[in-house]
Amino acid sequence: MENMPAGWLPDHRDEWVERYWDGQKWTGQTRVTPFAKPEAQRAKAAPHAPAPAVRRAPREKSLFRGFIPVFVGTAVILLGTSLGLAYLDGRDNVPSETSAVAAPGSACVSAFEAAAAVPLDEVNDIEFDRTVRDCVGVDEWASGLKRYPDALGQYTVTDSDVPSAIRTVCFDDESTPVCLDATAQGMLP
Repeated sequence: MENMPAGWLPDHRDEWVERYWDGQKWTGQTRVTPFAKPEAQRAKAAPHAPAPAVRRAPREKSLFRGFIPVFVGTAVILLGTSLGLAYLDGRDNVPSETSAVAAPGSACVSAFEAAAAVPLDEVNDIEFDRTVRDCVGVDEWASGLKRYPDALGQYTVTDSDVPSAIRTVCFDDESTPVCLDATAQGMLP
């Protein structure tokens, strides 16, 4: 090492500090290297003392530091789920002129189940006629018909199918609750 020319060389105690070599021995003069991190530059000690190693105190963990992203993520998921469920629920329960009741009553349901249970290649007139007697009005009957379209021998029943179905079932007997309600609503002449 004695063959080394005088100059600033890295200090073996701290990689961010240089110590002056006078050509024969190390001096007490130190400086922060030009490539030092800002913390090391601020921590430089007196010019004749070696710079202490810079160590940052560990950061305290905050409850909110990890909680906020979790909270925001959970809120977004819940909001998306709620909106998605509301959308899906709204598709099945779109209000219309003829279906204000969400679900038919138990007597109406039983009548539609009996009519739907009859095989399509058999006549279900008796069972289907019972639906207009056991349902309390047009809205309940239309809701049952949409729920059990196979009672009418169809795969689906829409709002536009209901008026013609009402005219068909009320053709012979207008004294049933459904037909009386249809007459009051102006659906029948």
